[in-house]
Amino acid sequence: MIRKKTRTAAAAAVALGIATTALAICAGPAQAASVATWDKVAQCESSGNWAANTGNAHYGGLQFDLPTWQGYGGTQYAAYPHQATKQQQILIAEKVLNGPQGYHAWECWPNTGLDTDRTNPYPAAASSVGVFRPSNATFYLSNGGYASFGANGDVPLSGDWNGDGKDTFGVYRPSDQKFYLTDNNSTAVKQPKYGNPGDVPLVGDWNGDGVDSIGVYRPSDQTFYLTNDDNATEVYHVKLGVLGDKPIVGDWNGDGKDTVGIYRPSDQTFAMTDSTTGGTTTTHNFKYGNPGDAPIKGDWDGDGRDEVGVYRAQYSDFIEATFDGGGVYSSPRYGVNGDIPVIGQW
Repeated sequence: MIRKKTRTAAAAAVALGIATTALAICAGPAQAASVATWDKVAQCESSGNWAANTGNAHYGGLQFDLPTWQGYGGTQYAAYPHQATKQQQILIAEKVLNGPQGYHAWECWPNTGLDTDRTNPYPAAASSVGVFRPSNATFYLSNGGYASFGANGDVPLSGDWNGDGKDTFGVYRPSDQKFYLTDNNSTAVKQPKYGNPGDVPLVGDWNGDGVDSIGVYRPSDQTFYLTNDDNATEVYHVKLGVLGDKPIVGDWNGDGKDTVGIYRPSDQTFAMTDSTTGGTTTTHNFKYGNPGDAPIKGDWDGDGRDEVGVYRAQYSDFIEATFDGGGVYSSPRYGVNGDIPVIGQW
């Protein structure tokens, strides 16, 4: 149960897993609440401390008790609520909000908007295209944004490094095998060193916690080496593909976790897995593109699931595929010859 200043009989019933009809009618289906509303609830419940653990048997910003956290699936993120990210706590709170108690699970609901808000806190956003121009080390986005970051010779990256739901820039510097990652598109807040010379840098949310981590693909042994969120410790290594294949990672089934795949330039074949630990078993296999194309991926339609595509450098064309390569979703043209494609949910 969520922390209550006064435990009522109804609260005890839900804590025991008893969903009474009267309680369900009282609360009603709340559907969703914005991050701003959850911040108001957390401010009242825990003074806005999303890592709260004061010894009162209730944890985190929204003061879950352990049975509620476990019962609504919180342990997929962390054993205890206060060990989970803010986003993960809110995602579990959304499930509670749609449960028998609804917003009455929090005594702090009055004056927060929790009873009237119907806003999805983390709506899926469609990916947008952009480019990195090596000549001036500048990112240019098709939505009009731009920023100088990195240096000529860097490999451009984009990812959500802090779990706020928005991608920001990063670069990988092959000369020192370091990742330079920024939360504001201007200042590197993380500079982890990972991999070996000749590795291909990767970015993905391997564990579904809403925060992207780094990794590399080693062409010499066709193996993906993926780190956890401290961006230093290997947590997965997966061998996939053959010499000459190009790595590609994405959330191919919409479960919130990125998994690995390869693109074979020799025959324009994509082959992706739905499990980071799935070994060589691929679940999505199809041909797409022309010889000379470079593989890309993004959530083109905002449905929470990545699709692939190709970048045709001679025309600066991003040719986005429908799911599993059945057709062309869109084909925006952006940038100039010599640019490197960059895709993100800005």
